[in-house]
Amino acid sequence: MKTHVLLIGAIMLILSGCTSHYYKVKEDTVHIYLKRPNAKDVFFVSSLDRYELHKAKHGNDRIWEATAPAHREFKYFYIVDGVVYLPPCRVKETDDFGSESCIYVPDM
Repeated sequence: MKTHVLLIGAIMLILSGCTSHYYKVKEDTVHIYLKRPNAKDVFFVSSLDRYELHKAKHGNDRIWEATAPAHREFKYFYIVDGVVYLPPCRVKETDDFGSESCIYVPDM
């Protein structure tokens, strides 16, 4: 049994790759984090303002951060080093052209 648990854990770690994506709500702002250690430029793009590019801030360990209002639902994705990037996210939507976006849903 222990071997199966370790094997499943190892597979999950391999499949998750080295990208980490998560968010934290602080008061009325959602802080969205993307870990891309080798990225040079990261832009956060959302439906909140008709998909304008917003340069993400980076700190230690190349964790990139973007912020948005925590009380509104919105669609989003990233542009990492000039390439559209959709991280693993809880809720996704495919548009009429076949492109996917993550969806932030408050209180989820």
